[in-house]
This record gives sequence, C-alpha cells and structure tokens, in this order.
Amino acid sequence: MGNITRVLCVCKGNGDRSPMMSGVLQMLLDRITPSGSRIHCESAGILEIANSGGGASSFMVKIADRIGIDLSKHKRRWINKLRGCPLSEYGLFVCVDEEVAAYVMDLGVDIKKICNAQISNPWPSQFQQDFDDTAEIIMGAMFRVVTRHFSSE
Repeated sequence: MGNITRVLCVCKGNGDRSPMMSGVLQMLLDRITPSGSRIHCESAGILEIANSGGGASSFMVKIADRIGIDLSKHKRRWINKLRGCPLSEYGLFVCVDEEVAAYVMDLGVDIKKICNAQISNPWPSQFQQDFDDTAEIIMGAMFRVVTRHFSSE
C-alpha cells in the first residue's frame, strides 16, 4: 500500500467512531510522514443519518479535545453522497466492523483496500466512560493501521 494519499474512515452514522478514527489516524500519520507528502484522512458513514449534516457527538468532541484533536466543526457525511472525490481516489478504507466493510465492498471498493478496525459502537450508552473506552480502542486500532499500512519495512 505504498502510495496511499487519501484514507476514508467509515462507521455507521459518522458521529462518533469514524470522525475520531480519522482524527487519531491523521495525528499519527502527520508524525511519521515527511513534510510535503501528507496523507489526508477523512470520514463518512454508511447510514442515511450521516447525510443529516449534524456534528460529532459531544462525548467524542470532549475526548478528542483532550488529546489535541478538534472535532467541534465536524459535519457528518454519507458515503453515498461524498462530493468532489470518487471512492476510487481513496487508497485505504478503515471500517469499524464487518458490516461496514461489506457495505463499502458493495459500493465497488476492492477488498484489498479495506481494513476492519473492529471497533464496537458505544451507542446507545449515555455514559462518558463508554465513549472514553471506545476512544482508547480507536487509538490502539489506528496505531495498528499505521503499523500495518504505513510503516517502512
């Protein structure tokens, strides 16, 4: 996967997991890529609710802020209506689970470009601790994505 310049992190509603995944992955990649060869990370959701234009959940905004990621301006995006960038321009799709990965494959994305991060959904919980736990899982998963797909060998 040597020439990846765009990554799409995908969950269901694009309000919690995929925005956080994208932010963490961007932060990690910015630390290891030479200046001038930036990899751009984005996020989207597979459910139509992601077309609502709403923002990231207040739980994830709070967690992201603690680690230096600003999700306060995040706007949900539906993968079926991504503007300006056809799916073929993404070199890697980081999906939260098998269901999301299968949806992305059904859109015509090659399975070789799909990575399953195995991150369970913190909803319908209304407890900050459940989102904190999910964020920890996301950080570990994004570290593994960087190691597997972007580290020099």
